[in-house]
Amino acid sequence: MERERTLREITFSNLEHGEVTLYELNEIYKQLGFYFEVKRGQFKGMKKERVH
Repeated sequence: MERERTLREITFSNLEHGEVTLYELNEIYKQLGFYFEVKRGQFKGMKKERVH
């Protein structure tokens, strides 16, 4: 059974080689202020959260 990695353990190499799960990728983008745009169950793009 694989243990979950912390975000600090994920490297650019992991991203380039597709070794990161969608959940881990979502957590990375959340910390950077981005979110996934989904419509009717299909991925439409990414957006940057606006900070007022």
